[in-house]
Amino acid sequence: MSENHAVPDRSTCLAIMDASDMLPHIRLHSLEVCRVAVALARRLNERGARYDIAEIEAAALLHDITKTRSLSTGENHSLSGCAAVAAHGYHGVADIIRQHVAPDSGGPDISAAEIVSYADKRVLHDRVVSLHERFAYLKNRYGKSPLDIERIDAAHQRTREIERRIALMLPGGFHVDFLDSPGGG
Repeated sequence: MSENHAVPDRSTCLAIMDASDMLPHIRLHSLEVCRVAVALARRLNERGARYDIAEIEAAALLHDITKTRSLSTGENHSLSGCAAVAAHGYHGVADIIRQHVAPDSGGPDISAAEIVSYADKRVLHDRVVSLHERFAYLKNRYGKSPLDIERIDAAHQRTREIERRIALMLPGGFHVDFLDSPGGG
């Protein structure tokens, strides 16, 4: 495996999270996003896709690596998170982190970045919720201006499109019950 495609294992990711002084609720969110992203990637792999589960796990765990500090600095946490993870030599994982808020749209295949982004949009704090609930929360929390609302609405539309494309990859339709937390959600 080339350095450009190096992927940190789970314990390395958790150590990076510890070193970043991630707030506990952001850490819980990241753990749940990871669970959802990995479950989804595995389900898609069962249907013939070929996702690198370790890469998706690492990107999902680290997607909000600079979110805690961004609450004070106002920095774009996808870009600063990308830089922070790239500094560790994990460039492929870093690129997924860069895209977790607004994934690059590709061809007909769902990218690893879209899986992590979708999982992130399905997890409110530390529980799986509907896209409607998650985006209502985002509008309430971050929709301070018409431009913010427009950006959130565009993200909602992108995420619905990712969900539609995921459904096309899963025979019999897309049922999200397998994403739910063990205790419900």
